[in-house]
Amino acid sequence: MACQLAALAVAKHLAGVDSGLQGRVLSQDSRTLQTQVHELSRIPHCPACGTPPQPVQTPLQLVSRPVTFAHDGGHRATAPEQTLKRYQHLVSPITGVVTELTAVHRMNGMAPVVVAGHNPAFRIERLASLKHSLRNASSGKGMTHTQAKVSALCEALERYSGEYTGTELRRSASYRELGADAIHPNAVMGYSAQQYTQREQWNARQSRFNGVPEPLEDDARIDWSPVWSPTEQRHKYLPTQLLYHAAPAAAGCRTSYARTCSNGNAAGNHLEEAVLQGFLELVERDAVALWWYNRLKKPGVVVESFGETHLLDLQAQHQSIGRELWALDITSDLGIPTFVALSRLSTGAPEHILLGLGCHLDARIALQRAFAELNQMLGLAYSGGSGELSIHDHETLTWLTQATRDKQPYLAADERVPPKQRSDFPPRHSGDLLEDIKLCQRIVEQKGLELLVLDQTRADVQLPVVKVIVPGLRHFWARFAPGRLYDVPVKMGWLQRPLREEELNPIPVFF
Repeated sequence: MACQLAALAVAKHLAGVDSGLQGRVLSQDSRTLQTQVHELSRIPHCPACGTPPQPVQTPLQLVSRPVTFAHDGGHRATAPEQTLKRYQHLVSPITGVVTELTAVHRMNGMAPVVVAGHNPAFRIERLASLKHSLRNASSGKGMTHTQAKVSALCEALERYSGEYTGTELRRSASYRELGADAIHPNAVMGYSAQQYTQREQWNARQSRFNGVPEPLEDDARIDWSPVWSPTEQRHKYLPTQLLYHAAPAAAGCRTSYARTCSNGNAAGNHLEEAVLQGFLELVERDAVALWWYNRLKKPGVVVESFGETHLLDLQAQHQSIGRELWALDITSDLGIPTFVALSRLSTGAPEHILLGLGCHLDARIALQRAFAELNQMLGLAYSGGSGELSIHDHETLTWLTQATRDKQPYLAADERVPPKQRSDFPPRHSGDLLEDIKLCQRIVEQKGLELLVLDQTRADVQLPVVKVIVPGLRHFWARFAPGRLYDVPVKMGWLQRPLREEELNPIPVFF
């Protein structure tokens, strides 16, 4: 029957009759005889589709973008239902950028978690790799199933857009040749001299997140790509290898001088959404690094004061499966509300401690995001539905089976200070995404830092995607160079003196 359908479609085409399959693929399930249409997305830089356009270096143009949706996980200019309708055609097991959107098992009716195919930011060589870590899949969270689907879809498209294709703007040069136009990769990565010296020992641990690349010599010729500096209103250059997943340092070069990651990568209905979300992710990870590696005691949070019923419902649901859920305020010197939500088994060791992070100019949204990500981690950790852990990554398993709140007291609320109420976080958002971006830019510039943005939007996807970079802000992975990691806790009065590198938390962030 499939052959007959194909022959009929060819005959219609030869006869000049519109078969409705232009730019589409029709599949048939031989078991159910159901047919399905799959949309094809034209890739402009594919030579088979025509003459590939030359990439053009242009300034980043942002416009006023009023917020019209602020109910679940962020401030948006478009509701999630509209976003899903606009990009649903990119989901297909045959032609899709995303192969599928699959709901993860929901424990006790908790908020939905959706996984989108696989995450192309990591090379998946076998089925077991899909279970390798909590963040390996492109997964989505939200208080509604639609929001979770949109979140998963956009994360998968974000990761796809950040993949190296060879069509990106590149310039071959050395760091010395570029002079003031170049930013050294370690100004972004933040490895210490000791970590570079002990690079072989770090890499021997085979951590998926906490490896150390080779140091970049000033005269080494590599590929650099332009990023836009709203701070200086001009383009600067960062190594292409730092900006795109799987990019080589240069043609034919197998040396790794820079470790790319998704920190600061974000998608949105518009560029303004993406830029704001990418920036907030940088602030979130920076705040986590300050708290985690200095093992700082932080204030708890009175969740009830936020008036969010679904957050209280999540606490009750965790309690119903024998877990205790609480939150800490880890807001940094940048003053943008940042929370970590934590959950542990209350029946004794192992406690299977899980964490979720959230950061936003609106403290309510920040706490929502932390709870939603914690719920996402819980869903992925127990995705088999049996109540047993579904994680096989060594670092994650070590944490889940050995960490306890007593052994890691920085996970508990600081009882010496009163817990934070919603009234402790006055609104900092304006109702317009552009104005919020300008505020964020002023915040980092007041700290002597610079805002950088790379537009990674792909023509075949057309979902706005950016990578936001602020050299000097810290990643939450093990990156121990001098700077904010040591200075801010002292300036804020959290520590009396800066810790030495060997005094930092010996457990690197594992997610």
